[in-house]
Amino acid sequence: REPTSRWLGCADCGGAGRLRNRLLPALQSMSAHVHGQCMPWATGGFSPGAAEWPQMAIEPRAEVVIIVDPFGSGRFLVDELLLRGWPLVAVRSNSEAHDSLSSSFDPTPFERTLVHSGDVLGTARSLRECLKRPVAVIAGSEPGAELADSLAEVLSLRGNGSAMSRIRQDKYFMTARLRECGLAADFFQRRCGTVAEAANCALELGRGRQVVVKPCASSGTECVFKCRNAEAIADAAAAILGGHDAAGRRNDVVLVQEYVQGAEYIVDCVSLDGQHLVTGIWACQKSYIGGEFAYDRTTTMPFSSEEGSVQRMICEYVFQCLAALGVVTGASHSKVICSDTHGPCLIKMCPWMHRSVAPAVWAACAGREHAQAYLLADAVTEGGMMLSWKLEAIGMGSPAYELANYSIILDLQCHEDGILARSVEEVAGEWIRALSSFWMMKCDLEPGDRIYRSRDMLTSPGHIVLIGPDPAIVEQEAAIIREAERRGQMYVLSTSTSSKTPTPPACSDDEGTWGKCGLFLPMAGLCDPSPRMKALEAQVAGLLASPTASPELLPKACAEFVLDGLLE
Repeated sequence: REPTSRWLGCADCGGAGRLRNRLLPALQSMSAHVHGQCMPWATGGFSPGAAEWPQMAIEPRAEVVIIVDPFGSGRFLVDELLLRGWPLVAVRSNSEAHDSLSSSFDPTPFERTLVHSGDVLGTARSLRECLKRPVAVIAGSEPGAELADSLAEVLSLRGNGSAMSRIRQDKYFMTARLRECGLAADFFQRRCGTVAEAANCALELGRGRQVVVKPCASSGTECVFKCRNAEAIADAAAAILGGHDAAGRRNDVVLVQEYVQGAEYIVDCVSLDGQHLVTGIWACQKSYIGGEFAYDRTTTMPFSSEEGSVQRMICEYVFQCLAALGVVTGASHSKVICSDTHGPCLIKMCPWMHRSVAPAVWAACAGREHAQAYLLADAVTEGGMMLSWKLEAIGMGSPAYELANYSIILDLQCHEDGILARSVEEVAGEWIRALSSFWMMKCDLEPGDRIYRSRDMLTSPGHIVLIGPDPAIVEQEAAIIREAERRGQMYVLSTSTSSKTPTPPACSDDEGTWGKCGLFLPMAGLCDPSPRMKALEAQVAGLLASPTASPELLPKACAEFVLDGLLE
């Protein structure tokens, strides 16, 4: 694009010419994004693999990038780093993450995969002993954020530090910190360890005031309940306490907060040494189904720096919050509610990339060089040259980004529990894909699978992404899909009471289940292991019993493994 070419053409500094020679071929190859032809996946419907990107001839590197829990949207960062020629090492913070996160993990691009077992110094020691020197540690998804902070600190690499890691993960402490800095509204909140404590909040607030009950650390609308009285609060707390969230953390406490009503936005940022760049702004809309929240849609928003614009207001507010919460270097996405009474109010700041397919959608709408993965890779591995140019251009009056397309990420909603008789692809796939703005659909449910009434992100059947230059057409086609869901034209349910998936229990228990929230994690032992799994278990048992691979000789902090090979 013209501004990028102008910046690269400037040879006022000594390194500009060399950088131009290195980056210009790649920039030319992706310049077609202005016309909607940036990458094969920009119109085809999903994210690229590393082999699908236009490749630059890059010499092998003697350094390695470490990604902690490269799940979900972290895969887009993996592709970006591979494009730049960086060797990668994966670190898994634990083995308890829900399948909605860990199922997206692909070990193929990584030179090594380590499993952290609690000792940060031991894991850092194992990383130092790699053949290549670590150059960056990045959180690939929510479960890895705290460990990434600690590892970067121990390895003396750029990061946010571990001093405020817990504050950034816990909504209660996050709000308390913002209040100390004068950045949070004075609304009611309590951290409760029992159902009785949570129910007493209704007495403190008085009649007629609504609250939101949720885990202190959670993703999306996972186990988030809107309650009007003490009985509803008690039921919500009982459904949360004792369970586990999608990151595998046990919910020992529950957060009761006064309900703040207003328009919700998500602000994506990339930070480097305390300087923050907004990479995208999204408007969020939620549905209220049977007492619980469910995402309805997330839409792209154009950038505006006009005085009094909501974009400028929330960006300035988010930058202040990032500074207060100790975000120095890395990606983040912040959820903000703009209330008529409270003004902008931070609901949660997440120090990792935007969830799901949002990074790929943004690249298709604004261009790869404006996407979080691109700018994050630039910041932590290339010194932030492109990020610095963008900040300088913004200071001279240029917009942070420009959208060539408008997009809706439409979260699918089922309005009743049941067992699928026919897949969504079979029932509605043909006419959905014929929509002019269709970009991709993700719905992996098959006939015989149990489907739940949508209560949160984890119980949504999937999502559909619509992208097009005309917002009116995109909105119209999103309305067609919603109407089909309401009329029962997408989810054909069986009258049979048996399914391929276990039936959730009626209430929560200590094995990681939430009856009322619709999420069920099958307990160990419900399904017989496959013959391949039995063979692997026998192989591992033999190795552990051998004198050359006894438990005493294995690393104490982490175990390295290859699924289809031998334990190393």
